[in-house]
Amino acid sequence: MSGDSARWDAGRGAARARLPALEAEVYLNTGGAGPLPDVAARAMEETVRSQLGRGRMSAATVDLARTREAALRQAVGGVMGRPSSEVAITQSSTHAMNVIIWGAGLKRGDNVVTTGMEHPGLVVPLAIACARAGARLRVVDVGAGDMPLEEAVARTCTARTRLVALSHVSWMTGAVLDVAGAARAARAVGALVLVDGAQGAGACAIDPIGWDIDAYAMPAQKWLLGPEGLGALWIREEAMERVALTVSGYETGEEHGWHGDLAVHPDARRYEVSTFPEILLAGWTASIEWLQGLGWQRVHEGTARAAAACREALGQLPGVRLDPPARSESGLVAFSVPGQPAEHVAAGLAARGVIVRWLPEPGGLRASCGFFTNAGDIERLTEGLAELTAC
Repeated sequence: MSGDSARWDAGRGAARARLPALEAEVYLNTGGAGPLPDVAARAMEETVRSQLGRGRMSAATVDLARTREAALRQAVGGVMGRPSSEVAITQSSTHAMNVIIWGAGLKRGDNVVTTGMEHPGLVVPLAIACARAGARLRVVDVGAGDMPLEEAVARTCTARTRLVALSHVSWMTGAVLDVAGAARAARAVGALVLVDGAQGAGACAIDPIGWDIDAYAMPAQKWLLGPEGLGALWIREEAMERVALTVSGYETGEEHGWHGDLAVHPDARRYEVSTFPEILLAGWTASIEWLQGLGWQRVHEGTARAAAACREALGQLPGVRLDPPARSESGLVAFSVPGQPAEHVAAGLAARGVIVRWLPEPGGLRASCGFFTNAGDIERLTEGLAELTAC
């Protein structure tokens, strides 16, 4: 074993100690919801105790809540490598994407471009917004994510394209999409660019300025290992004047007047609406800060390394088909067991203490490998599949 590998294995063991759920089972579904770090659980427990012991709307507790909100925006900004002024706290990544979709101001005769491998959390709001506005949703075929995306988007965009919306990482295949190429095609017609980061944030490097995108949405509970019920929106400062406010409330601004007048926040906070779940904010901030302390490069490289090891092991297993892409920097590995329903295979693995995700389309399975996934996890997965395929 090389010195680098030994150091990585030692570090991974320390990280796994902070993720108690990994002791109970082989957990390979971070793409659904990641294991919760103990530091996040403690932060939420401390917030509950604080709220139990003190009035939740005293001046002191309100100031503490504002500090927590600012800390989370700062932490999310660190994930993006961007200032907190470009971050809005949302209820989920879908909520964040709706901010952009509805704020884009679609009109009859406009069109929106997306790909054929998007999650319902993106494509459903796109379809509904287009139907309401009388706009057209144009879907490009990118295969398993390995077809030239820039060319496909460029062929599909027109002078009436107002928004190009796509995933950073496909939830079905784990392919890392050519976001920068799609953005170049969108810029050629003046369209906004929205990226669904549900399977990217926390798993892969993010470069919103280098990609030249306008917005990036992310959930708390997946690769950033936070609690359910939170998300965030990064929005480029220059894009804020193009994305109208469609849902608003007390948190949208300050200096509220008796007749509904308001001084809208000059930054991304304008897209926030109402009361925040302070307990969840504390937990997500703790998770991100823990990951930040490990180092994003280490987390991203470890995730890619674990997924590559899983892909290699599955590719050598009789009776199992490794689905494309053959290589990816994401943590998702797509595979199938020909002749067996994916749902049944997932249930059979779960009965053996191995948790993966089955997909309704295209009918395969998905293993989510994080920086904390070790060789023992992959061995348990292959052993379980070997038993199921031998039946």
